[in-house]
Amino acid sequence: MHHQTFVSLFRKILSTPTAPFHEYHVEAVILEYLAEMKHVTVEKDDFGNLIAKYQNGRKKPKLAFAAHMDHPGWVKHAGEDVFLGGVPEERLKTHPVEWFGDFGMWDLKPFELKKGIIHSRVCDDLVGCAAMLALFMELEAQNAKTTVYALFTRAEEVGFIGSIEMAKKWPLPDGVVFVSLETSAPRGGAEMGNGPAIRVGDRISVFNDAVTAELVDAGTEEKIPFQRALLDGGACEATAMNLYGIPAAGISVILGNYHNCPPEKGIAEEFIALDDAKNLVKLITATTLRMTQRKASDTSKARLRKRLEKRGRDHRKYEKAARKGRGL
Repeated sequence: MHHQTFVSLFRKILSTPTAPFHEYHVEAVILEYLAEMKHVTVEKDDFGNLIAKYQNGRKKPKLAFAAHMDHPGWVKHAGEDVFLGGVPEERLKTHPVEWFGDFGMWDLKPFELKKGIIHSRVCDDLVGCAAMLALFMELEAQNAKTTVYALFTRAEEVGFIGSIEMAKKWPLPDGVVFVSLETSAPRGGAEMGNGPAIRVGDRISVFNDAVTAELVDAGTEEKIPFQRALLDGGACEATAMNLYGIPAAGISVILGNYHNCPPEKGIAEEFIALDDAKNLVKLITATTLRMTQRKASDTSKARLRKRLEKRGRDHRKYEKAARKGRGL
């Protein structure tokens, strides 16, 4: 994707106001983009999550990427202003709030790109939403013969409510695995600028190793910069899906000022490296195409099993010699 097209997409999505249960402005912008895509259909589930599907040809779907449309913010409820989301109590009244009808966000810059860093009042998780739109745009541009889902969920910041409602009535075909796209604070040696981090887990659970292996293999084979780390500074929707029996993994773009909280005090814009976002899109595009093209018997785990079994066969002569030496 052309650099300016990529930046324009991220500017549009990240500049859109949102809060838990008030994702309708983001939803409207997402639907505008999806409506322009020839091979994409979209529907809503009973909770209002968006289920978008790119389908070109008859390939069976194997992947569903997901990102949530909300961000910690203020909402008006029963005559009071209530804050929803994980921000320390002592910071809540340290910065002005900008209101958008029934909800409010910190009065911060909606979007600024400076020296390769995107600064925004909300990166978490509109970066993931923008990345999935970029994936679909890439597939459309390539006229790719594949099928893949993008799930835009609601109310993640207050306990994965949207994704849990979806998991309870899982609407996708058997065999489709789930990959959460997130922004996360640096942990486990992962650093901003070194590529998206394929998460082996979050602070609550360890993710599905087979799905994680698919992401690692795609990044390795396509030489896309990525990291592999346990990001235990927060939790993501992959945990919720695994709890309901849906194989799930996660990828995160490393985030500064998580939930608008700088290291010391106060409230400020979140920020990410632009190149990390670009490589996230490359990684999910490569994973989608790779899983479409390979045979069922050629999954990452199957290939690893074959390699290990071959090593066993190659070393069998040493076992035979050792047994002979012991008179066995």
